[in-house]
Amino acid sequence: MITTTRLSNGLTVIVEEMDHVESASYDVLIPGGLIVDDVATTGASLIFADLLGRGAGDMDSRQLSAAFDSAGIRHGEGVGMDRFSLSGSLVADKLRRAIELLALMIREPSLPDDEIPSIQSVMLQDIAALNDNPARKSMVELTKRYYPAPFNRSSLGEAEGISATTRTTITDLYRRYFVPQRAILSIAGKVRASEVFDWAEQYLGGWMGSSAELPRFGTIAPHRYYPLEVDSAQLQIVMAAPSVKFDEPAYYDGKVAVSLLGASMFGRLFVEVREKRGLCYSVYARHGATTSYGTITAYVGTTPERAQESLDVMLREFDGLRGSVTNEELARAKTNIKATLVMGEESPGSRASSNAGDWWLLGRIRPLSEIAAAIDAVSLASVDAFIERYPFRPCSILTLGRHALEVPAGVAG
Repeated sequence: MITTTRLSNGLTVIVEEMDHVESASYDVLIPGGLIVDDVATTGASLIFADLLGRGAGDMDSRQLSAAFDSAGIRHGEGVGMDRFSLSGSLVADKLRRAIELLALMIREPSLPDDEIPSIQSVMLQDIAALNDNPARKSMVELTKRYYPAPFNRSSLGEAEGISATTRTTITDLYRRYFVPQRAILSIAGKVRASEVFDWAEQYLGGWMGSSAELPRFGTIAPHRYYPLEVDSAQLQIVMAAPSVKFDEPAYYDGKVAVSLLGASMFGRLFVEVREKRGLCYSVYARHGATTSYGTITAYVGTTPERAQESLDVMLREFDGLRGSVTNEELARAKTNIKATLVMGEESPGSRASSNAGDWWLLGRIRPLSEIAAAIDAVSLASVDAFIERYPFRPCSILTLGRHALEVPAGVAG
């Protein structure tokens, strides 16, 4: 059973009672994230998220860590493109203590100045290590060129922005954006909603502040081919094309269509590019969406000698999907999506995260039966209709390697 309430300070509290488990999990989402960083300090939000766990109230970093450990609470703090997040898992009878410590981090973080240099050092090393992970680097580079600013920022931040961040930058982020309005606390597990609501009011009811306006998503850049030359024994190919948004009727048609292409070892890209021709070591296609945009991304990692054929075959598979899907393929794709959904939703952690995500995007929680019914309703005709509306081209393509490839006219501008 799922119950929701909204505290007077604007914090939405969601509780899913799961009597068949002995654990509980929490997930907190707060509007903000990488998009609210100043251009000169892009990545400051990453440092801020790391600092949240390094002392709160009258406890320093070590004492706070010991308090979580003594209660058996595994916790983590992070930042996404448009949100800050705090999550944790624990034995259910420690939930009150978890909310108490969570509230302390939210309302009274120490944000110690002397911890910032070590965090900066690690983050700068992560950015430098991108050169050793060309697959990830290629996607970061495409993201910068495909999405409108500031939604095109790297999840690693920027070296210059991280280096320029000071404690003043961090405290300004905290003051402006770490507020309860539009924030979500989602809890799932062996809990009672009435108790959770009482604890949330006790520990978080005094959390105050009005949220600042967040940047709005702009317009996708004109589609182009971006050949980035690097000296490498590999060649990375990534592509992105517009797709259906999260709240649009054809959302599940899009999920199934992209699954048919590349979500598993049965996807057409894997079979045609890797299994039949042995052209690559990795290939996939994915569908991602928010209420602001939808995107189909695809990736193939190969050698320079096989890169052109890999791209050609991948584009041919995208072009050939409409009108060629069999009932067997469709049934398998739908079964795989539902299996992933069901298995992923059985734990308190998954349920807390899923409920928070639904509320964040939709202002409501989708029951599993609704999602399953929407997947079941996908048909050969609806997949073809989706592809007609979102034909995978024109698209943006980026290659990372020794030389450029030939991209057919009409694929990228």
